[in-house]
Amino acid sequence: MNTFKIAIIGSLVALSFITSYAFAEAPAVPSGINPNDHIALANYYEDLAKEVSGKLAINQQKLNDYEDHPYYYGRSGQDLSSHLQANIREYKKELFADLQEAELHRKIAAVQQDTQFNKAKADIGEVTTR
Repeated sequence: MNTFKIAIIGSLVALSFITSYAFAEAPAVPSGINPNDHIALANYYEDLAKEVSGKLAINQQKLNDYEDHPYYYGRSGQDLSSHLQANIREYKKELFADLQEAELHRKIAAVQQDTQFNKAKADIGEVTTR
């Protein structure tokens, strides 16, 4: 009976790992952009990076203000400081990820454009004259 319980618990744990991978989210592409339009996707991720860099600058300024005048904030100042530092870390990660995505889509668009150009060359070479 004891081994039966262990086997059931083990199978439930294995099933939970399998289902967690099945429901993992892929990065969301906005509904208005064609997934194959990599130039538009690169522009989208660059716009996201600009927004995040603005938020990052605001939080960095707030942290600098706190560090310049910590006596204005009283006891809650340390909580504010750690909260701002955590926000800054997360915004830096998000900014880095957005810039990487933009760069990736720029590279894919360049490869696609080069491939289309090569196809056009091949079509010109196949034309025969009478």
